[in-house]
Amino acid sequence: MCRRDPAMNSEQKETHLPFKFDEMRERVLSKNIKGKDVEISILVAVEELKAWKSIYSECLRQRGFEITQLIQRNNFFMIFQGVLFAGICQSAAMVPVVSLMICLVGLCTSLFQAGMAAGAKYWQEHWEINTRSAEREMTLWLMAHRIIRNQINKRSLFVDSDLISKLEVRRTVVHLFEDNKNRESIRDNLKVSRPWAPIMNFIIMRRFSASRIPVYVGGVFAVVWLVLLLCTFRIEGVDTKVPAGVTGFPIKEAKK
Repeated sequence: MCRRDPAMNSEQKETHLPFKFDEMRERVLSKNIKGKDVEISILVAVEELKAWKSIYSECLRQRGFEITQLIQRNNFFMIFQGVLFAGICQSAAMVPVVSLMICLVGLCTSLFQAGMAAGAKYWQEHWEINTRSAEREMTLWLMAHRIIRNQINKRSLFVDSDLISKLEVRRTVVHLFEDNKNRESIRDNLKVSRPWAPIMNFIIMRRFSASRIPVYVGGVFAVVWLVLLLCTFRIEGVDTKVPAGVTGFPIKEAKK
């Protein structure tokens, strides 16, 4: 049963409180904990771990928010693009100025879609970097908790049992954002569950970024709208005819 060291009174605690957290962490991680500083070390380790847990949770929440917003905004742009394509199909060869304006709006919309997706990807990366930093700090402070507990037991230091109970005893930490951590396990699982689909398994293992694809989609739409926009112009002396190989879906053949 641990008890408080009589020599460690409140005045001495206040004397040691000005220690910087980074300095205290270095002391703890280097196992250079002095007996008179052990209670301050515990308080610092507990408060720092609590703070980094809050930061970590907030970073995860913000990352999830950015992904959710990206999906909703991209859905809006995709629906709008579909309406524009339907409009140009209805107005083709009937009202030239309408076709021109639809193509112009479609081009601008595609560029905005790509810009929106790129901005969302930027902030997602921002929060993922912050999450990794918070995760590393949590790992270090969990290690500090374990070191403090081991030093208390090894040196038989006198510490209030309530303080000791605040120390985390977790020995393992699952890193959520370590690259390639589960790559081999995923490959083996795909081979076992779908051995008849090697091409699909290969595509899955390419790890395409779901948050980058909307950027590519916006770029592809922009190219398509630009081609359609150019086809609405006829410049004298410049042959801008559609290549003879582009036949589309002839009505007569469709009826047959």
